Amino acid sequence: MSQLENLSAIDFEDLCRDLARAETGVRFSAFGAGPDGGIDGRFSQGNETTILQCKHYLNSSFSDLERAAKKEVDNIKRLKPDRYLFVTSQSLTPKKVEKLTKIFHPFLKGSEDIWGKEDIHALLRKNPRIEASHIKLWLSSTAVLERILSSGLEAFTEATKGEILDEIKVYTRNPSFDEAVKVLEQENILIISGPSGVGKTTLAKILTYKYLNDEWKFYAIRSLDEGFVKLEENNPTIFFFDDFLGQIELRRDSLNQNDTKLSTFVKRVRKSKNTRFILTTRGHIFEEARRLSDHIDNKKLQLAKYLLDVGLYSREIKARILFNHISVSDLSNEHFASLLKDDWLQKIIDHKNYNPRVIASVSSECLDKIDPREYPQAIENALNSPDTIWRKPFLSLNTKSKNLLYTLFFCRESGERIESIKESYSALHHSVSRYYNQPTEPSDFEEALRSLESGFIKIDSAKVSFINPSVQDFLKEYLVDKTLISLLPKTAIRPEWAYKLWTHIKLISNSAKERKDFSCKFLSFANEIDSYQPSKIILDTEKEDRSVYGLFEPRFEFGLSYSKILELLFNWWSDSDEYLFLEKALSFLKKSPLKVHSLISILDLPDLHNWVDDSLENTTSIKHELLIAIEYKFLEFMNQGVSIEELNLLLLHLDDYFGESTPLIIQEKLDSLIDYEFEHTEESVSSLDTEDELVEYGEQLTFLSGLTHHDSTHALTVIQECIDNLEVEDDFEQEVTHSPKSNSTGEAFDDNNLKSLFAQLIKN
Repeated sequence: MSQLENLSAIDFEDLCRDLARAETGVRFSAFGAGPDGGIDGRFSQGNETTILQCKHYLNSSFSDLERAAKKEVDNIKRLKPDRYLFVTSQSLTPKKVEKLTKIFHPFLKGSEDIWGKEDIHALLRKNPRIEASHIKLWLSSTAVLERILSSGLEAFTEATKGEILDEIKVYTRNPSFDEAVKVLEQENILIISGPSGVGKTTLAKILTYKYLNDEWKFYAIRSLDEGFVKLEENNPTIFFFDDFLGQIELRRDSLNQNDTKLSTFVKRVRKSKNTRFILTTRGHIFEEARRLSDHIDNKKLQLAKYLLDVGLYSREIKARILFNHISVSDLSNEHFASLLKDDWLQKIIDHKNYNPRVIASVSSECLDKIDPREYPQAIENALNSPDTIWRKPFLSLNTKSKNLLYTLFFCRESGERIESIKESYSALHHSVSRYYNQPTEPSDFEEALRSLESGFIKIDSAKVSFINPSVQDFLKEYLVDKTLISLLPKTAIRPEWAYKLWTHIKLISNSAKERKDFSCKFLSFANEIDSYQPSKIILDTEKEDRSVYGLFEPRFEFGLSYSKILELLFNWWSDSDEYLFLEKALSFLKKSPLKVHSLISILDLPDLHNWVDDSLENTTSIKHELLIAIEYKFLEFMNQGVSIEELNLLLLHLDDYFGESTPLIIQEKLDSLIDYEFEHTEESVSSLDTEDELVEYGEQLTFLSGLTHHDSTHALTVIQECIDNLEVEDDFEQEVTHSPKSNSTGEAFDDNNLKSLFAQLIKN
């Protein structure tokens, strides 16, 4: 059943206008909400006028609704419509309908012009395309939420059902959504671009929810290599790669390597009828990538044609974003009333720095402590300088609370489980407090959690995360005290935490000497690093909220990848000349097995091999041992089994780095894998049972033939024979349901519309 409670007042009015049009056959123009005229929709032809009035009183009493209805009578008398339609989200009994009919007499044609919740649901069943076009109706249903939670999307982002619902309630649909669906369905690929905080990831997630509702599979990937492993032609699948250009260094060589993989992946997605690929990137990074790499816009790749630049919102959409956020907040009537005074709303909505992330921040619970008279100025100050939102409340925090925020800043962006963050916090808190002569107590962690909850952090399902990304933005600018930062390396207990700390240190370091000093402070951490296990999969047998299939769901516990740990150790040695870092890199290579995400790590190893070869003197005794250890990691990976797609990727990588000088033990193993593909093709394709799969395999073999100069004639003949022997099957293509819809009314949105929209927030 539809979830009317998740609609804001303006969402409800949009729905009512669509339903009224479907039922009467005429289009209702939208007017400003609130007390200015009492018109939520109007149809006028010649001398005849029909007025639509909407009351979203789902959680109010009937006496509240009755009182509101009586207040509309004077407006009705003034407007003198030929027909009056009254729609409410409340459930209405015949007796209640009779009372309302008497109030609106003689303008109602009859009781059939009063629609309650049951009538709305009946009309939605009658008009399923209307329900499909109003995302919040179907997206918040239990069945859809269960599908989202069991899909892997929220396992990746670690969101909970409550967080998804909160996000849905404040979401404002705008033309970007329909444009995004159009590009996805035409091209199979969409790149969402724009500045930080304009809603790129939100749009990507809402799009993904839509496809999940149509029963597509989902994979959130952190590298293209991960995507190659998951490509399945016959299973409708949507891939999501957040900040894809931010995952690689913007150097010409690294871009060109990723271009090769990206062009291959894009080609395969474009050919597939049942695959969609959503990527996000910050606008300036995309433009820098275009400047550095000729491949981004070449005829083969043409990434620009998949690009959708978001963040250019109409005045009405900006107003709706602010309205939806503050309508679900704990702000008081006095806060809302202060926004209506003078020209504050115009200043906020038309501000040159208007940004949805800032709007979300100024609507959070911690700001309900601001004097209502100062609230509009606080919003404007935040738009003028976003860090002012958090600076004043942050500076008023005690040491134990600040230390918890520092700890969380270097955790995963999606947040950290309480038991993990407590361990990291304990080390950091004691070290920082001891240095600054601050006392500590066993209860500090729990007290800091309570103090920060709802203001700076949120706690859900034993996971702690920032209440808003703007807190991270603030801390990134604030954490420049090098004395404080110098205390943190020795408190690191996890490689991923140390990696984020080191990334931040590189941003704030001004000299080689500073980087050397900071690097040396990681020596004690590096001494223990070979005991760390890279990313692993856990069978989540303790998960209370089972999937719809009643099975235990595997949960990825993403740590730092194998190659990133080695990169970290090599970086520290490069900046410090401390031999221990090289010894620990060698120890880690010898002790830590490749288990999960091995392809992701192994494709980075040629770069590390080259780095060792170029950076270490031949006289350095450990150089040869490191090179051999890296080469044996290649063998370890290839001995686990390599698909033809992975083999092609490996060959491309190795050619980029080694050219004709690929290490002998690696080349011999590659030769045996290549020979197998051409000599035992029938065995390789024995598990493939569709024409598309066989054709794709043939294309991969042709590509492999081009790389290795092997004759593919026999192998391709085998594949063609397999295709000829297949039974004729219908070509399956997953249907995608979509009803274009924009929340924008299309009418001019002037200052009167703006004020009347926000006037309805004030409860009488």
